[in-house]
Amino acid sequence: MIGGSAWALVNYEAGRMEINGILLLQDAGNPDVYYYLPTVPRVSEKNNGALEISLVKFVDPKGDTSGGLLHMLMTFSLPADERAGLEDALKEKIPKARLAGPVPLNQQEEGSFSIISGTLSDEGFTRSLISSGRAPVTPGSRAAVAATLSPHGATLLWESLNKPTSDVSVALRTYYEASLPSFEARISADVSTVYEHFSKVFNRQDNYARRQIRDIMDELVRTGTINVEIFDRLPEDTANKAMQSLVDLATTKLTEIIFDQETGFTAIPEKEKAVESGQIKGRQKKGWLAKVFTGTGNQKYYTDNQYVLKKRTDINRATFNINLNRRAVIRVPVDTAGNISGLYRQFRENPEMFRVVNLADPAFEKREVFFRVDGNFSGVFEDIMNFAGVSVIKQYPDHAAAAGELIFTREDIRQGRLSKSWRYARLGQKEEAWLDYGYRTTWSIRGQHRIKNPENPDEWQRSSDPIITIAPPLDRMDLEVDADRFLFEDAGIRSATLEVRYPVFGEKVKKRLAVMRVTDAESVSGHVLFHDPQAAVDYRINWYPSGGRPIKGDWQPLDETYLVLMPPEL
Repeated sequence: MIGGSAWALVNYEAGRMEINGILLLQDAGNPDVYYYLPTVPRVSEKNNGALEISLVKFVDPKGDTSGGLLHMLMTFSLPADERAGLEDALKEKIPKARLAGPVPLNQQEEGSFSIISGTLSDEGFTRSLISSGRAPVTPGSRAAVAATLSPHGATLLWESLNKPTSDVSVALRTYYEASLPSFEARISADVSTVYEHFSKVFNRQDNYARRQIRDIMDELVRTGTINVEIFDRLPEDTANKAMQSLVDLATTKLTEIIFDQETGFTAIPEKEKAVESGQIKGRQKKGWLAKVFTGTGNQKYYTDNQYVLKKRTDINRATFNINLNRRAVIRVPVDTAGNISGLYRQFRENPEMFRVVNLADPAFEKREVFFRVDGNFSGVFEDIMNFAGVSVIKQYPDHAAAAGELIFTREDIRQGRLSKSWRYARLGQKEEAWLDYGYRTTWSIRGQHRIKNPENPDEWQRSSDPIITIAPPLDRMDLEVDADRFLFEDAGIRSATLEVRYPVFGEKVKKRLAVMRVTDAESVSGHVLFHDPQAAVDYRINWYPSGGRPIKGDWQPLDETYLVLMPPEL
């Protein structure tokens, strides 16, 4: 894996090939570099080769299934052995080729990662379903899925994992960027001008007779050919329309040059003078000196045979060629799905992946409770949160209390570890009260601030559920900002900044949320804000005209989640 693959650009058509059922795409800048597109999402692997999936089925004292818990991490990449085989096969086909890594993928919004399952989507089978929402499109990233199952849902899911095709499939919707020839134009002209002149004169004087023959030929031939070939793949594209205007301009100017008979390619050359009357004299007359000494007596006549032959040929040729090419970057959608099948048959003996918790044996029975971070608040760890902690306590009437701590760090959230468990023993308790336990959450905020719930260290939140979802005491706002870059140009605006301010745990936060430039390719951007519940969020826009002074906006309440930016009247 190379670092540059994060921003690599591949060709859309050139260099595509399929090896071992995997699509390979050629790098747009280096024809010897290839990237692979994984086929389907799959359950990620640990360092020891075990899959990161856990399915727990709870059995009540009567022997019936009382529920279950599913947790798994998904990835969209190739295992090391498959990638090594793919690279060897590529070397055999193209010795100079190099496999750089997976195709850089992107996603526009949350929801690109979804679960397709009758069991997990049915409210009668699933009490709750939480996923990280974001597709695992970057190398090494993983997406988390956690579900609390009803008794029927746990039984159906357990059985389906033993079948060739299970009831759980994972779907991904993402895209990659590819280079595509979108506009090609060829303008060629072949112009020739041929001027031919031919004159022939024969003159003969004999026995007082003169005959003059004149034969003159004057010919001008002009030919011109203009070829315009246009290949427009994206006729609605604004840049292609500009290219078409350039082609029209070049064609018009070229046509004018060709048909301009004075200064153009087909200018008429200066014509050769033909043989005219009087150029060849007839009878030779007596000179002046002869007239003085001999008078006007009889004088002789001379036979005068003269020939004049002219031939001139001018050939002017001109050629003109221009090639206009434009390559566009397009988004190629990738929709794929993978099925979680056959896992129980292969890993049924691995208790870390599949186990049944029997609640009927109070002697040595242990219970595992799970705590997970709400996926909707996973982004708060990148912005303002240091870590989240869960303190757990189990109190017994005849034994000392058991306690534990669970910590969710920023790295845990990045790796998709949104769920962690804590186990405690039943210690012979026969009443259903042995399922009860207490917990307390702690949220560490940047700046050495901590929020505890409950605040009193002697108090605990009580529950008997096998899984608890925790979330910080904040509201989430999904903001979409839309800015028309053409309006920026019309108003003479070079760029604009969007600032927001809102309270977080009682403290005012002011941040620059987005910078929008007239040269940006995308006009819509999405942002997520976390703020105190029911608190007001304000925003303002600062405008930066081309060559002018900045225009500071006024703070306004942000009441909508879709914000359209309109340049001020200048």
